[in-house]
Amino acid sequence: MSSLESYLLEKSNKRGNKNLNQIRSFFSDNDLTTLQNNTISLVGTNGKSSTALNIHHLLTSLNLTSLVFTSPHLVDFKERITTKENIQYDKFLENIQLFERKNNLNLGYFEALFLIACQTFLDNDLDYFICEAGIGGLYDTTSIIQSKKVVITSISRDHTELLGNELKEILRQKINISKNINRLFTGDISDKLMNIINTDYKHINLVSNLRDYLQLKKININKISTVEKNHYLAVMTLDLLLEEKSFNDLIKISLPNNPGRFEIIQNEPLKIIDGAHNLEGVQNLIEDFHRIKKSQFVDLFVGFKKGKDFVEILNFIVRNQNHRINLIQDNTFFEQQEVAKIAEYLDKIKQKYQIVSINKFIENKNPSILLGSLYLIGEFKKEI
Repeated sequence: MSSLESYLLEKSNKRGNKNLNQIRSFFSDNDLTTLQNNTISLVGTNGKSSTALNIHHLLTSLNLTSLVFTSPHLVDFKERITTKENIQYDKFLENIQLFERKNNLNLGYFEALFLIACQTFLDNDLDYFICEAGIGGLYDTTSIIQSKKVVITSISRDHTELLGNELKEILRQKINISKNINRLFTGDISDKLMNIINTDYKHINLVSNLRDYLQLKKININKISTVEKNHYLAVMTLDLLLEEKSFNDLIKISLPNNPGRFEIIQNEPLKIIDGAHNLEGVQNLIEDFHRIKKSQFVDLFVGFKKGKDFVEILNFIVRNQNHRINLIQDNTFFEQQEVAKIAEYLDKIKQKYQIVSINKFIENKNPSILLGSLYLIGEFKKEI
């Protein structure tokens, strides 16, 4: 185990304290200006990692250099920082620990890796830093960049204990990732929220909406999958940012599948793993599954992280009695919701289920989906 890995492991079960002004002081004013001008920040409820990685792969195919910072990882923390550059992770450790001591600061896991990602970008003089926010935007660590280019993928309810229940409030939290947005690119956002963006937020210079963009291309956004929406959102962003490239240039570039996001691991029977963990994500996942598989019965293997509103997700799942529920047994992944609490609710609504190991998904002979948490998907990947 490397020194940095040991350092991060100590932080994995602890809450770091953070002060955004202190974290900002890790960088010089010139560094912050470079980050502000060259970062594409991604916020939203779902689709951030997929869209960020799509932008990175498109830029790489165009021979432009970039680094993408995403979270969480599935198996290895190094998944959070993707670039063609060779990163010597341990060389950053001394500076980060010195920074903590000097400022009497205990950085969190996310904050430490974010600083490493930023410094790697700066040290290698890359063209673009593609930066996914953690939770929200207004108080998120990545907001220290104050990026001039921001992508909002989607807005729905998640992390309501921090962001609130109202979509308008969730939007406010996300969109304030920066107070000086020159270009805002929005994914599949409702007309109501788009009206709020266009009328209530004066710190945005120019807004480009995916629905309108696709309409010009004669593509109906309601007839494409979530994976395709994330692809088109990345294409739109770069089409409108890079003057020398067009939609036709960008759409021809094939993109790899993003791990743990509608990842097809087997075709016969069809098996998909996806970290969908909120209502919108699960709805999109199951809808997209049925786009490519017209199977009557689907086996759902489900595990939730503590704090998630599993009731609203289960209420959606059980509307279709052809969805057979398998609950992943306790102690399978980090901060897993106890199965007994989920089972208690299913018993209450008289819904059949089984409690199974993650190996049952591997052995299953029917069309099936593993879902509910990216941490669950990560444990599955360790098993295979």
